[in-house]
Amino acid sequence: MSEVQEPSQKLSGLQWLNLALRGLMETGIVLAFGFWGYWIGGTKTMKILLCIVVPLIGFGFWGAIDFSSMGQFSEYYRLVQELVISGLAAFTLYNTSAHILGITLALVSVLHHILIYSIGETLLEK
Repeated sequence: MSEVQEPSQKLSGLQWLNLALRGLMETGIVLAFGFWGYWIGGTKTMKILLCIVVPLIGFGFWGAIDFSSMGQFSEYYRLVQELVISGLAAFTLYNTSAHILGITLALVSVLHHILIYSIGETLLEK
């Protein structure tokens, strides 16, 4: 996001809201992928294994690429990546008949990304 805040700098209400939405979004993504992994598993062992492995794969993909070295379009690549990951998580919830949770996760993700740009921050540290 942005540089580390000095102790004398206080976060605005909009920045706190954005931080809360980001936390909800990331928590929702982990839980959605875990729930989906459990839902698609056949045996109890496979359910537990997929409940752990699917979120690891999702966040592994999220953190595998360093977009900051990709020039002037790096912010756009990161935005697309975050929207794809959160969209997949929302879709997995929707696909497992958790329609309201899937829609809620999608809305939180979109609201977070709108807010981050409206307060003049970026997804990548500069």
